[in-house]
Amino acid sequence: MRSLGKVMLTVGVVGLLAGSALAQQRQPGGGFGGGFGGSGMLLRNPGVQKELKVTDDQKEKLTKISADIREKHKDDLAKLRDLSQEDRTKLMKEIADESKKAYGEVLNADQMKRLHQIELQQRGVQAFSDPEVQSALKLTDEQKDKLKTINEDARKEMQAAFQGGGQGGDREAAMKKLQELRKDTMDKASAVLTADQKKAWKDMTGEAYEVKFEGGPGAGRRPGGNNNQ
Repeated sequence: MRSLGKVMLTVGVVGLLAGSALAQQRQPGGGFGGGFGGSGMLLRNPGVQKELKVTDDQKEKLTKISADIREKHKDDLAKLRDLSQEDRTKLMKEIADESKKAYGEVLNADQMKRLHQIELQQRGVQAFSDPEVQSALKLTDEQKDKLKTINEDARKEMQAAFQGGGQGGDREAAMKKLQELRKDTMDKASAVLTADQKKAWKDMTGEAYEVKFEGGPGAGRRPGGNNNQ
């Protein structure tokens, strides 16, 4: 359970409301860009690879990118726990941006677009705190404040849902609670957006996609997903 909490508390890149699938990710050090942000964790997922139609040659190149970036930033990452939240967020964003730029040299434009859509879906309400998203949706200051409050309230509820559990039925109940919380949170966020903003968000996130990190082939579609509300 502690490892689960560490992943969910990695701020600034994926966010605490990164979705039940990303919350279940237990191995932040492996795979493409492991631990370097939402894109890196998504690219390591077999289902997402299939959705993006990643070739074997691309997989090899992405793996090398991951190894190179880990080596380059190993000293920075070793000091991560000692940094303030602000500095930690800044560092992780820098590494994530560097990783994403490198991915763009391997993946084609359509693959990068779909990757970004899936990442936004997984980030959920937390994505509305991203300046680029705020600008694209033309959020007002009042809307930003309301969405921030919704996100903070949901984060507190999520943390409470995972306290004291983590094994067997307790963990399953916690994950179910998280899924319900994400839907409720997105419903509240959707109510803050105008009709035009909802349409823009739907265009930004694309077709709903469910990422699965445990069991099964790794991914599947979820009709009527929360991202398109």
